[in-house]
Amino acid sequence: MEVPPMYTDVSLKVRVPHSSFVKVCHQCHGRGKVKCRNCFGRGKTKCLSCSGNGRKGKRRCSTCSGSGRRRCIQCFGKGHKTCKSCLGHQNLLHFIQLTVTWKNQVHAFIPDRYPEFPIKKFEKVSGDAFFVDESILVYPIVGFPDQNICDMSRKMTEEHLCKFSSVSRILQQRQSIELVPLTHAFYTYKGKDYNYFVYGLENKVYSPNYPSSCSIL
Repeated sequence: MEVPPMYTDVSLKVRVPHSSFVKVCHQCHGRGKVKCRNCFGRGKTKCLSCSGNGRKGKRRCSTCSGSGRRRCIQCFGKGHKTCKSCLGHQNLLHFIQLTVTWKNQVHAFIPDRYPEFPIKKFEKVSGDAFFVDESILVYPIVGFPDQNICDMSRKMTEEHLCKFSSVSRILQQRQSIELVPLTHAFYTYKGKDYNYFVYGLENKVYSPNYPSSCSIL
């Protein structure tokens, strides 16, 4: 089984070794075919043109040549169809299937410096990686100028270990500090004061109170 790249969500189904055994198909009982339900195994069905009478008025039905029966279109007149469970192989392979899931658990903390700016906007932009620590188990950040980040780092690492170590296996951890630029600009338009934000390396703009909207005449 190939291990997927780190920090990606993947779910794979694998066969447990030495758990396989062959058993006769329960659907066709080892025959590889089942009776056609459309014609009940007869290979022919009632002619719809003459309702099975063989005649149309005073003339013989040309569709069924007067027999009142037509070849079954589902089994092609054989009276049986290939078993859908074993696909005609008569036997089925049984085994225990294990579902292995790799789940990336992400926790983020953004200091709320501007109450007017929605924090969720940061999720769609990128910043400069100021600090990156990666290991099987990372240690809390200490000595950073912003104590809130140190406290949140300790809280997240402890919660991650307590929450997931008992129900899953932790393969790798990574914590990073990104510096995302955010500029708050003020301007005056038609005697009124307005403001807007420029954020992220992509220089996206958020204007909560845009003065006017464009109109096409």
